[in-house]
Amino acid sequence: MEPSSNVVDLAGMPAPRSFVVNGTRFPLVAVGLGAPILFVHGAWADHRIWCGFWQPVSQKAKFLAITQRHFGDWKWPGDKPFARRVHTEDLIDILDALEEPVHIVGWSYAGGILLRAAATKPERVLSLAIFEPSFECEPPTESGPLKTAREVAWNRLEPAYELAENGDLERGMRVGLEAVYSMQAGEFFELHPDIQKVHLENRHTMLPDLNAESAEPLSFQEFTNISCPTLILYGEKSLDQYRLMAEYTNENIGGAKLVMVPSVSHGAPVQRPDLLANAILEFILGIAAARRK
Repeated sequence: MEPSSNVVDLAGMPAPRSFVVNGTRFPLVAVGLGAPILFVHGAWADHRIWCGFWQPVSQKAKFLAITQRHFGDWKWPGDKPFARRVHTEDLIDILDALEEPVHIVGWSYAGGILLRAAATKPERVLSLAIFEPSFECEPPTESGPLKTAREVAWNRLEPAYELAENGDLERGMRVGLEAVYSMQAGEFFELHPDIQKVHLENRHTMLPDLNAESAEPLSFQEFTNISCPTLILYGEKSLDQYRLMAEYTNENIGGAKLVMVPSVSHGAPVQRPDLLANAILEFILGIAAARRK
């Protein structure tokens, strides 16, 4: 890992170091001491999306945040496609390269990636905390409420991708975020300017994500292989799709804990990071304390 500079990111967040894994350089922020907690961002974002978490977390634990391949403004090699499969392989390699096992926190797109990594490398994952895991967590065939909820969610999101496909990525990103965050038209501009910046600077990932190869749903055996303590969270005001997928994930992991976060939607990590940081720290620090006994 190369030394970091004094340059800061959003909200004073320390600048990332270049963490080399199998010849590829990943941006990695590391600050604080104590239980190591690795934060993995969701779609249309990068490590900076956790700018509301790094201070409260680093005061009580070791805050780590990675940017996944293809995201952000990093100079990525062009040898691998944009795919959940690739991002999962990367995370598994990152876990092996870190100096110690870690607690992992993820959001949305990262959910299935974290779950599959924990199933594959249980010895490198101390716990999982995921806010509204998305897509990979669902069964390969579905009927009933989840299918209906996904159709409703897609109907909200489809106009954003139409804008992106017609070349208006910036407006597509704004409309897409308003859809998934359960906002009204124009409310994107009510997000903190730093958060707007992160999302808009990741608008180049919209179409690669849309056109990516299909991800394999997690198998029953993979869920069985997840042996670490697991916290699944969802927002009270989120689209039904996110609540149902959180419930599905929780039901398939033995001993998992499901928590509803009041008065928030899918955008909670950027709109109310304090609520999530408190819940996640309570969960992880409790595990860390138990391990020391």
